Amino acid sequence: MLNQGRNDVHLAGEGSNLKQVPWRSFPVTIFDCDSTLSAVEGIEELATEPTDRERIAELTDSAMAGDMALEDVYGERLSLLQPTRAQVTAIRERYKANVVTHAKEVMAALHFVEHQTWVVSGGLAQPVMEFATWLGIDPANVHAVHTEFDPFEGTWWEAHCPQAQGRARYADHDRGHLTSSTGKAEVIRSRVTTPGRRLLIGDGVSDLAAADAVDLFVAFAGVVDRPSVTEAAPAVITSPSLAPTLALALGPDEVKELIGGPHDDVARACWDLVNEGAIRFNDKALESRFNSSL
Repeated sequence: MLNQGRNDVHLAGEGSNLKQVPWRSFPVTIFDCDSTLSAVEGIEELATEPTDRERIAELTDSAMAGDMALEDVYGERLSLLQPTRAQVTAIRERYKANVVTHAKEVMAALHFVEHQTWVVSGGLAQPVMEFATWLGIDPANVHAVHTEFDPFEGTWWEAHCPQAQGRARYADHDRGHLTSSTGKAEVIRSRVTTPGRRLLIGDGVSDLAAADAVDLFVAFAGVVDRPSVTEAAPAVITSPSLAPTLALALGPDEVKELIGGPHDDVARACWDLVNEGAIRFNDKALESRFNSSL
């Protein structure tokens, strides 16, 4: 999860003087979308039948085990559910209706200090793109799942091409970026070109799999707590508010500087939640380093 060769990231063990090494900010923060920026599972919410939910879980497990490419997982999932245009529109609206507490305020504060924000999501591109734009994130900094769409019939796989052809066309849309169980990591490496240390905030196994592409992965457990993710992540946000993200992305000192300014409310919320223990560390060196900066 941490870049072991970076002395400024991975600290020495017990006995080192951690107070001499302040918490360094991360100029680039990458967010997953579903269950991190919005309390929505996206297309998976269309799986109303238990058998469909079980199949989606099996597909995810296959991807994380390296047995199936992410495009194939997404393609099978879309083929299974075949969302209509109306259903995709409904997902788009649910994103906004179920935005995680302080997500929009966190984005505004990050952009205020000229922090670079990205969204790398396994969700459908149209709803994710619109939601990210509403949050103030540059559309060029959003990467989600594109697919073939038939505007006449309003379905994903029917009408002008058989399902097999539709899957093939979908799988070819971004070949080279999402081609393995570490596909999200490859997207981060190839698309997130802004220089600087990178922080990834996410809740799922695909985010955990991408941890080696960033300097620090933080699990967000405020909406969904997945033990396989939260137990392996170096740091975990346990609060249903995204406000503690500011302390990790900017560092405690810069959060203090936001107090009294235009982003006072979210800065104070961040500070209060941090003091209440909303950030849990599985990495003791990181925990000591962060606490020494408070």
